[in-house]
Formats: sequence, C-alpha cells, structure tokens
Amino acid sequence: MKVLEVIDLSVSVSGRIILEDISFSLDKGEVSVLMGPNASGKTSLAMALLGHPDYKVTKGRIILDGEDITNMPLHE
Repeated sequence: MKVLEVIDLSVSVSGRIILEDISFSLDKGEVSVLMGPNASGKTSLAMALLGHPDYKVTKGRIILDGEDITNMPLHE
C-alpha cells in the first residue's frame, strides 16, 4: 500500500520553476533516503510536500494515504 505518492510534480518559487516532473512513491513500512549534492532540490521538495506557502505546485499531485493533498491549506 502506498503511503506517499508524488506524480509529475513541478514546483515554483517567485515564478521560477525549481523542481520539474518529480515522481516517486513510498510504500507502507518502506525506509527511503533522499540524497544529493548541495542545491539539488532536497529541501525544496520537502518544503513543497509540507505545503510551505512560498513553494507553489504548478503541476502534478501529492497523494498522502490515498488523499490528494496537493492544494490542501497548510493548517489542515
């Protein structure tokens, strides 16, 4: 069962695309690591997944436990 699914996600900050066409999924019980060099987008991806207001999802979907949270307000 997928706990998190990111489908074709693109994200912008101040009108500039910073992440483009990111897709992955995490299954229940799975342990994963996000690795990469400095400035490769790790923190930007985390901020977008958490719904930080400066990080605008311009394309794609974020599905958490079967619910589309792509445009869910941060306080929810």
